[in-house]
Amino acid sequence: MELPTNLVFSLLTLAALAASAWGQTSAPSPKPISSANDAVPTSIPAALSNRDASENASAAPTTTLSPPPVAARRDGLWLSTPDGATHLQVHGYVQADDRMFVDNIRGEGLDEFLFRRIRPLFEGTLFNAVDFRFMPDFGQNTPQIQEAFLDLKSFKFAKLRVGKFKEPIGLEVLRSDRELTFAERSLASDLVPLRYIGAQVSGDFLADSASYAVGYFNGSNDGSNGVFTQWAHGNEAVARLFFHPFASTGVSALHQFGIGVAGSAGHQSGAIAGLKTVGQTTFFKYSSSATANGQHSRVSPQAYYYGGPFGVMGEYAISSQEVLNKGLTRRLRNEAWQGAASVMLTGEKNAYSGVRPRNATEHSTGFRRFGALELAVRYSQLRMDGGAFPLFANPASAARLAKEQGIGVNWYLNRYVKLETDYEHTGFRMASSSVTALHSENVLMNRIQLAF
Repeated sequence: MELPTNLVFSLLTLAALAASAWGQTSAPSPKPISSANDAVPTSIPAALSNRDASENASAAPTTTLSPPPVAARRDGLWLSTPDGATHLQVHGYVQADDRMFVDNIRGEGLDEFLFRRIRPLFEGTLFNAVDFRFMPDFGQNTPQIQEAFLDLKSFKFAKLRVGKFKEPIGLEVLRSDRELTFAERSLASDLVPLRYIGAQVSGDFLADSASYAVGYFNGSNDGSNGVFTQWAHGNEAVARLFFHPFASTGVSALHQFGIGVAGSAGHQSGAIAGLKTVGQTTFFKYSSSATANGQHSRVSPQAYYYGGPFGVMGEYAISSQEVLNKGLTRRLRNEAWQGAASVMLTGEKNAYSGVRPRNATEHSTGFRRFGALELAVRYSQLRMDGGAFPLFANPASAARLAKEQGIGVNWYLNRYVKLETDYEHTGFRMASSSVTALHSENVLMNRIQLAF
C-alpha cells in the first residue's frame, strides 16, 4: 500500500526533529576536502586563519597525539593510519522534498514527493599526498556517480584534479548542494555545465586573496551532468579567476567580498539538453532533429558579498553555440542572470560556504535552543535567442523567456538537520504574441535535509 505524500513527509519531519535533539557538540574534526570549488575561497582566507593560529600557538599543547584507527566524529566515521597520513572519512546527506504545485506549466495542480539526493560520501587522503572523493547518488530513482576524483597536493599554488567533478564556471553551481539557500538553483544555472570528466589545475596566489582554475573537460551541454562511464561527443577548455580584493586588509567587513569571471570554449555535437524551471519542468527544448554542431562558448561574470548576517550573490551567463537543423547552421546566443539575498534572522554569520547555528538544538538541551533561521529572496531570468524560432525550436511549445521569483525560509536546527520552505513563481513569454504562453508555474517546495 502506498502511503500518502503528506504522511510520508510528516514522518520524515518527525524523524528530523528527533535527530536534531541528539546533535553532537564535540570539537570540530579535521576539515574534509572541498567538493568542487577549490578555486574560490569560501570563508576567511588561509592567510588570515594562519595569522590567528600563530597568535594563539603559545596556548596550544605541544604533545602530538596519534589519531585513533577508527573514530566516530561529528562529521562522520573516520578510519586512519597511526600517523594520520592516510585516512578515510565516510559521511553523506539525504534530501527529501515535497513539491506542491498550485499550477505547473500545463495549468495543473499536483503534489510530488521525491528523494532529491541520497549521497553517501567517501573521501580522504593517501600518504599525505593525494586527496580523493567518491560520491554516488541514489536520489530520484536514478543511481549514478556524481563525483569521483583525485587531487594531487604537490603544490598549493597548482593543485591537479582528475576525474569527474564540477566544471569551474557557475558561481551558484560551485556552491555545495547541501549549502544552497534555495532548494533548487536559479535559471542562470541552466546555462552552465555541472559535472563532467576532466582534468583541472587550480590554486591561490596574492596571499590567498585570488584564485584560479584552468581545466579541460569532456562535455559541453548546458545545465547537465556527464555520465561517468560514457565519453561524450564534446570537449571544452575552462578557465576561472576569482578575487577577494580586501581579504588581506584591515577592513574585516569586506573580507568576504568576492568578484570574478569564468568562461569556456569548446566543440559540441549531438543532442542538446532541454532547460528546466526551478520546479524541474522542461520549458524549452530544441526540435528533435536539431543538434549541436560546432563551437560552444560561455562567459559568466559573478560576485558575492557576505557581511555579518547578510549575504548577496549574483551572476550573469551567456551561452553561445552552433546548432544544426535541416541543413542550416546558426549560432544561437542565450543569456541568463540571477540575484539573491539572504539574512540570518537569528544573527549568525552568513557565508558562501554555509551557515552554522550558534544555538544548535542538541541532546543536552532538547528543543530549548531554537537553531538558526534564514530569510531569502531571489530573482532570475533566462532569455533564448530569437533566432531559434521556428527552425530550431517549436514556438508553440518552447518558451523564449522565463522569469523566476522566489522567497524562502530555512531553519538550521544544527549541523545535521536543515528544513527548507520555498515558494517559487515562474512566468513565461513566447517567441510570438499570437501563441498562447505556457501557464505560469507556482510551486511550494519543502525539504528535509539530514546529514550524517
